[in-house]
Amino acid sequence: MLLVLMGCSFNSPSGTVSDNDTDVNVSIFKDVEPDLIEHHYLSDNMDRGNHDYYDQVLVIDPSLEPSSYTRGDIVFFSNSTNDKMISRIIALPGEKISISEGQIYINNQKLDTFYGKAHRLGLDKDSYFPAMDKAGVDYDKKGMLDYVFEFNQNELELADNEYYVVSDDWFRGTKQILKQDEIIGEVLGYQYGYNN
Repeated sequence: MLLVLMGCSFNSPSGTVSDNDTDVNVSIFKDVEPDLIEHHYLSDNMDRGNHDYYDQVLVIDPSLEPSSYTRGDIVFFSNSTNDKMISRIIALPGEKISISEGQIYINNQKLDTFYGKAHRLGLDKDSYFPAMDKAGVDYDKKGMLDYVFEFNQNELELADNEYYVVSDDWFRGTKQILKQDEIIGEVLGYQYGYNN
């Protein structure tokens, strides 16, 4: 029997899709090879509570073949207004993706990894609201529930040339389908010394 693993993800017997290879920590580069792209990034859509990627010079590898992208990779692309953006690959070509109450499902199986469930500033629903209340922050609780923590999306099936990407901070970013030819490259991390 031949078992084929696609990227770093696999379907386990418990009915979940896991990713044991994607690191929550961001790689920092002191030296950047000349064939890599550098881009000063000014969006906080990937913030997991540490201002990840915001106001940093990203290091991007434009040389990867589309078939080499895996779940958990962060990709660099142009959005509909031609702004350069980054987001994380959640679903791969040919897969089905749905979201139920902020939890991502791949082919009807729970995505069980640090980026598989909605959060805001690195906090889940049970932590976010008490932290905001304690800090005395004025916020739209219903909006946060509807758009982030209890967000629902009907199942979408991706074509053979499509990926589904989600910003790590659901409130500040997007959830969208990207075609392979829209991806400029994979974000490897950011450059040391710019804003460190």
